[in-house]
Amino acid sequence: MSTTLGPPLPLDGPLPVAPAHSLLAAATIVPSDARHGVGGAIWPYPPGLPEAWDPCSAGTFRTKTEGQGWELPEFQSFEVYLPITCSSITAHSPGFADRVQLAFAATESFAVASELARGVASGGMNPFLLDGNLNILNAGTAVNPDYGLGLLEDAIGATGRGGMILTTPAAGAALNGTGGFGLETRSGALVTTANATPVALDGGFIGASPSLHPVLNTGEAWAFATGPVQIRRADNIDIVADLRSSLDRADNTVTFRAERSYLVTWDTQLQAGVLIDLTGCVLC
Repeated sequence: MSTTLGPPLPLDGPLPVAPAHSLLAAATIVPSDARHGVGGAIWPYPPGLPEAWDPCSAGTFRTKTEGQGWELPEFQSFEVYLPITCSSITAHSPGFADRVQLAFAATESFAVASELARGVASGGMNPFLLDGNLNILNAGTAVNPDYGLGLLEDAIGATGRGGMILTTPAAGAALNGTGGFGLETRSGALVTTANATPVALDGGFIGASPSLHPVLNTGEAWAFATGPVQIRRADNIDIVADLRSSLDRADNTVTFRAERSYLVTWDTQLQAGVLIDLTGCVLC
């Protein structure tokens, strides 16, 4: 008795799932407006700290400090896109464009985090985490995760206001609280430290390293502290799927692109980084 096998049945695979604790989960998503496709200058709030003063003081002791000046950091928008190439027959299949959109939605945070760290799409014109303004803590010496988290929390604390921490998934997984810190999920997908500081754990930060430390050793990763990060983005994911303009007649394939414009900003007043050793470094 023989069995004749027919063509394989088309089955839906597992849905692409966005990482639960990515940059998009931790940053503030600002309601969309025209600026997500253009850019602008960020008007920061006064960067200094309050000072105590004796109202009964006299003479030179009565003089109050004049405070700090401020800068207006400028940011330009960038495009995030995901190309998918397939045969023209597949491209005509019902729901194919939906699949492109779902894959993009699951992975777009990776590209946004990578751009925030490296500034590649803007050609270095936008402020980015690894630019020359990065304050490298502990002289760039690798420290254990708990100690590194403490350094970043103090860098945030020195501003007198709240901030956020950005790092890789591996570094986040290592922050299990052996020194009393650790991470916890407090609201939905948002992860925070014991001090309620929001934390972004994103694959887009993997391999990111400043020019003074261009090579990461095995088990090393950088973690960063900034002020709150704001993200403006287009309301919808655009699917470029014009078969006439996309069709490669040489091999009868079509390239679809899911695209979305982004504007990612922060006030640049805090930009600190610490090198984390995930292999059991005992330096504290």
